Amino acid sequence: MLFFQKLLETLSLWVARFTAGIACMTAVALVATLLIGVFFRYVVQNSLPWPSEIGLLLFSWTVFLAASLGVREDFHVRVTLLRDLLPNVLSDGLERLILLGVGVFAFAMLFYGWQFAEFTAGRTSAAINYPLWLRNASIPVSGAFMLLHVLARLTRPSLRDAGSLGKSAL
Repeated sequence: MLFFQKLLETLSLWVARFTAGIACMTAVALVATLLIGVFFRYVVQNSLPWPSEIGLLLFSWTVFLAASLGVREDFHVRVTLLRDLLPNVLSDGLERLILLGVGVFAFAMLFYGWQFAEFTAGRTSAAINYPLWLRNASIPVSGAFMLLHVLARLTRPSLRDAGSLGKSAL
């Protein structure tokens, strides 16, 4: 079990580091794309057709990749009043139950996101004709990363102790 735990934790850490790098690059590219669109629309007085579509593509990937990081790093917004009132053993059990729910949701994202990406495989965007599966693939990819991070967190001995949280990817 210890080998499996270390393997999952290491894989989760490397995937999270890769994800953080890609999410940062897509966020910077998103801001640059939107600034170009605004510049051409209001300064040059000639709108470009591609910034909004590329912006949506980059936004989708940025948001879904960052969401998968949130599962690993536990930085999602939530109410912790009940968890904080419980003793450590019950609090840890509640955290694991919540993680199982997140895992079910991540599996649904992976499964149905894959179906949605396949459904849009033959379609292209309106203005610049890039394949829509490229944007929609962010959903199952994020679901798979979330599932990995959930499994890695579930194998930790305790979810409340700072020492057992694993290394931060950020």
